[in-house]
Order: sequence, then structure tokens, then C-alpha cells
Amino acid sequence: MNQEKILKLFKNFAGDEIDLYGLKCIPVKVGQETEKNNKSSYPIQFVIKNPNKVSYYYSIIQELLDDFVIEYGQFVSYEFFVEVMWNDLPKFYLSNKTRNKIQKVFDSVRKIEFTTGTPFIGYNKYVINIESVGMKLYIEDNETYYIDNKVEPISATLNGEKTDVGDAVEEYIDNYLYRRETYYETEKYYIGIDTILNQEPLLKADWIATYYNNKFIL
Repeated sequence: MNQEKILKLFKNFAGDEIDLYGLKCIPVKVGQETEKNNKSSYPIQFVIKNPNKVSYYYSIIQELLDDFVIEYGQFVSYEFFVEVMWNDLPKFYLSNKTRNKIQKVFDSVRKIEFTTGTPFIGYNKYVINIESVGMKLYIEDNETYYIDNKVEPISATLNGEKTDVGDAVEEYIDNYLYRRETYYETEKYYIGIDTILNQEPLLKADWIATYYNNKFIL
């Protein structure tokens, strides 16, 4: 296979660059033959440029580029796959505009309320007053990412009386939160972030799971 010719034909097919909602994906090379799914396949390598500061998640970009590459492979009777050369670019990026919208949701949550105990030993009702000090992005795999709310616990009460805030946080994490589903805080406190991300075509897809959790800074 003449790799330079295949690349030239691909650019004729898809363009010198593929624009994904303002993100520039530039095909630069056809790599060496490799065995993929028991078939000979070739990577089409892309570099990414983001002059418009578009929010994105890497696996969604690869999925969209796959559509071009697979269709092209059918056209020339070869099998190709996408290989993105990220270089210094992060694989998960939020624009300042998107960050500010999410931060407003985080800022709006000022307390965490929860109850522990049983009818036999009695119940303890806790309130932890919190303040958001920013966010942290975390990739678990190509189908899951987290946007964590970094929070400082300011004060806490137990059954209406002031209590040690560190003890309250420990009770929340160790004796309450770990019994809940992984999406508990996402749906309880931060479900509004879904509305923000739904407006970002390179952040949301049916097969992507997103979680928004509290990360305490003590």
C-alpha cells in the first residue's frame, strides 16, 4: 500500500481538515500495517487543533472520526482506524464558558444533609455546610468521566447542635455515602450539569457516563 497516496485520497475524500463543531482534526499520516480484529488494518493519524476553545472528550472525537475513516475504507477496500496524536493537548477539556456554567451549579450547593442510624439505635441527622473552591476533571476510561466539585467543609451540625466538621465528613463518606449508588451525588446535588453538557456535542453521547461528585478538602 502506498501510504502517501492513501493519505492524499483520504484528504480528497474528507478534506484537508475535518471540522468537529469548531475543533480542527487534521489527517497527517497513514501508519504501518497492524493486526486488528484478526485483519490487516492501517491507522490514519490525526493532530488536533482547538483555536475556538471547544469543550471535548477524547473518545467522542475518536468515535466521530471513525465514521469518516470507516466510510473511506469501504470506498478504497482497505480497513483503517483512527489514531489521534494528542501531543500536549488534554484528552478532556472544558472551555472557560462551560467551566463557569458548571461552577455556578457547584456554588449553588451550600450544604449536605444526611441521616444515619436505624429505628433500633436511633437516627442522627447531619448538616455539613460547604463552599466550592473549584473543580477537578477525571477520566476513568473511554466511556466514563468525572467532574468533581472541590469543596471545603465550613461547619457541621448533628441533630441541630454544632459538631466537629471533620467527624461529620468522615461519617458522610464512610458510613453514608459508600452505601449509596455511584451516581448518588450526581443526581442528588448536581443533575443540573447534565443540561449544560447536553449543549456540548463533543462532551455528551448515549454511551458516555458522567459523574459529578464532592471531593472534600480538609
